[in-house]
Amino acid sequence: MIKRMIILIVMGLTLSSCQLFTEAIKDNMYRVELVKERKEARKKDAYAAAGNPEYEAGVELAIQDIMKRPVNKRVEFGGTTLLIPENTRLNPKHGNIVDEKTGYGIAILFKMDNGCSPEVFYTKKVKSNLYIYLYYNNEDKDLNVIGQKIIKANSLTNTCK
Repeated sequence: MIKRMIILIVMGLTLSSCQLFTEAIKDNMYRVELVKERKEARKKDAYAAAGNPEYEAGVELAIQDIMKRPVNKRVEFGGTTLLIPENTRLNPKHGNIVDEKTGYGIAILFKMDNGCSPEVFYTKKVKSNLYIYLYYNNEDKDLNVIGQKIIKANSLTNTCK
């Protein structure tokens, strides 16, 4: 009888510790996914190419060049036409702007969402409950110049109208 009780206690402890192993495995899988996303984002034509030391100087030169260009190129995105700087394109995987001359991606992104966040991001309403968001770091003076040109050309607002 005592032997069976000890076996039951040991089995209970073993089974209750499986939760710790499960959580550890999930945590490691999440970390691997984050590393993979970071690596993907730092590719030459992605939005975080400036964070890659190999591309940092080239991205800065591309941003300086894009600042001087007019915003007149029409591209289709999410069922609507957007205007972006000439000699650029949208990266279909990330939604960021890519310089066609150099192939460098800059950190100005377009995303689709079904909700609206007033006074946080610049948006354009496509359909009811479908918005295009413009993401960029307005603290970066050069990106802010490009971003403001895009906002003006596309009539983006920071309200939900």
